[in-house]
Amino acid sequence: MKGSWRLLSKGCFVSFTMISLISCQPTNSPATHYSYDNGPEIDTSYIAIIPYRENSAFKKPAQLTSTDLKEIDKILLKFADDYNKHTLSLLAPGDDKRNYLIDLKDYKRQYTPTINSKGEKEVEIYCMCNTSNVNFKKEPVIVRDGGKCYFMVKINLATKDFESSVNGSA
Repeated sequence: MKGSWRLLSKGCFVSFTMISLISCQPTNSPATHYSYDNGPEIDTSYIAIIPYRENSAFKKPAQLTSTDLKEIDKILLKFADDYNKHTLSLLAPGDDKRNYLIDLKDYKRQYTPTINSKGEKEVEIYCMCNTSNVNFKKEPVIVRDGGKCYFMVKINLATKDFESSVNGSA
């Protein structure tokens, strides 16, 4: 009886060890969140970083830091504010402002970071309000027209300058 008890206890120990090892395997974690330096997290469910893949003597691929992401958000907010102020100045009193103004929370974004010929980090940002026909996390989105639903902002993170282009309506 003592021999069978030892065999049973060894079997339980082996089974317990195997179950413990299996349960310690990494699980599928939710989408990556970048956190600001000493600040709130960035929800990456609406951001995709698309690597620069072209072969160019003028640009090289770059990485974005949490500090870069924080600065990008600040500059995008400035762009949207400038754009909306200008657009409001052109609207007639009866126009529905929602059809013309940009609210950044309504957009998915693709960031393509590069280093320019001066060694400065730049990022091209493509913003889109409709991503139903494409996996915006993996495929660069290229559209023509679409109005305020699609726009591009190019930011130089060294100088904090930006240039933008909002698509026309077809």
